[in-house]
Amino acid sequence: MVNSNTYRVEVAPDTDFMEGWNDPAVPNMEFMYDQESLAECEDIDGVYYATYKTWVVHTPRLWEWTDSSGEHSVEIPAGEYGFYNND
Repeated sequence: MVNSNTYRVEVAPDTDFMEGWNDPAVPNMEFMYDQESLAECEDIDGVYYATYKTWVVHTPRLWEWTDSSGEHSVEIPAGEYGFYNND
């Protein structure tokens, strides 16, 4: 079973909402904000907040994909993936 959790983070006026981020533990998966622009974000006294969803895996899953270099697979252990890291 796979679910998601929603988190809220502060974003800057120059945030590129079309640029996602990756979690090295889940190859070929990109995470993005739920909003597409600053105008869609929550504004609290000039501070903007966006939301995003993580991927919660309750039981291990086999992830398989094919690309130009061949076929690949990886076992995804139970856990939560896709946390935003602004470091």
